[in-house]
Amino acid sequence: MIERRDRRELEYKVVQIVQALLGTKEVSMETCLLGQHGILDSVTAVALVVQLEQAFEISFGDEDLTLDNLSSAGTIVAFLEKRMDDKDH
Repeated sequence: MIERRDRRELEYKVVQIVQALLGTKEVSMETCLLGQHGILDSVTAVALVVQLEQAFEISFGDEDLTLDNLSSAGTIVAFLEKRMDDKDH
C-alpha cells in the first residue's frame, strides 16, 4: 500500500533509488533515464522497476511500463502521485 507522501519525499526517494542503481550522485529530476538518450540499459531498467515496486509497495502492469511513466525521475514521481490519487478515490 502506498502511503500518502509529499512530493519532495517522493522525489528524494526516487532519485536515491536511481543513484544507487547507477552508483552515481549525478542524477536529477530531469536526467533522461530511458529512451534514445537514456542512461539506463534494459537490465538496469528492470531493476529500477523492481526497486520502485518494493519501495512504494506497488505493482507495475504492462500498460505502466512506458516512457511517459519512466523516462526520468520526474515522470516516475508524477506516475506515483497519480497512483496514490487513484488509490484514494
